[in-house]
Amino acid sequence: MCGRYSVVPSPGMSALLDELEVSASNPEQYNIAPTEPVPIIYEQDGQRECHLARWWLTPCWSSGPSTKYAMFNARSETINTSRAYKGSFRHKRCVMPATSFIEWQKLDGGKRPIEIYRADKPMLFAGLWDCWNEELISCSIVTTTAAKSVEPIHSRMPVLLDAAGAKQWLDTATELNDLYPLFADKLPYELRARPVQQGINNSRNKTAAIPIEGSQVMLLG
Repeated sequence: MCGRYSVVPSPGMSALLDELEVSASNPEQYNIAPTEPVPIIYEQDGQRECHLARWWLTPCWSSGPSTKYAMFNARSETINTSRAYKGSFRHKRCVMPATSFIEWQKLDGGKRPIEIYRADKPMLFAGLWDCWNEELISCSIVTTTAAKSVEPIHSRMPVLLDAAGAKQWLDTATELNDLYPLFADKLPYELRARPVQQGINNSRNKTAAIPIEGSQVMLLG
């Protein structure tokens, strides 16, 4: 799963958005938690747009925003059969830029937060979006089984896309069967991971994660 991430403007973020042919000016956001607004990119009528969306999907047919069911992550294994997600999977796919995300690694005696990031560029998550009552845009991150190198940290991970995968995911003309390979338990690019201080556990903490002094950066390939 993915329950916390950051989006930080940078030359790399600008280059990535240019590659996707979308114009956007994203705010600096650290330690984003579910239900908070996040930038998403989606395609309509052949044009890509960037909007802020509530990170907790509210289906268009629902009675309105609710936290009764966890709707910030959508399991790739069931998005084509789930009543909550199948409509978005077929018609309202998005990508979600991210600078890093946090997973909690289980250890004897507790858990420790691990920040996972790409060394040279931002990442792109596969996402789903919907619009409720013609006013609330919301979204969910699609997750899959963790790649072998990520498994020691967590059993799940976001579906990560490179630019080509993102364009395929966004294209509303793409056949659904052609999207399933994107859910494979492998990484499209090398990632890095490092333990960070426990202050990141507090969702009210909106500062960058602080690495544990002397800890080793792990390469995830």
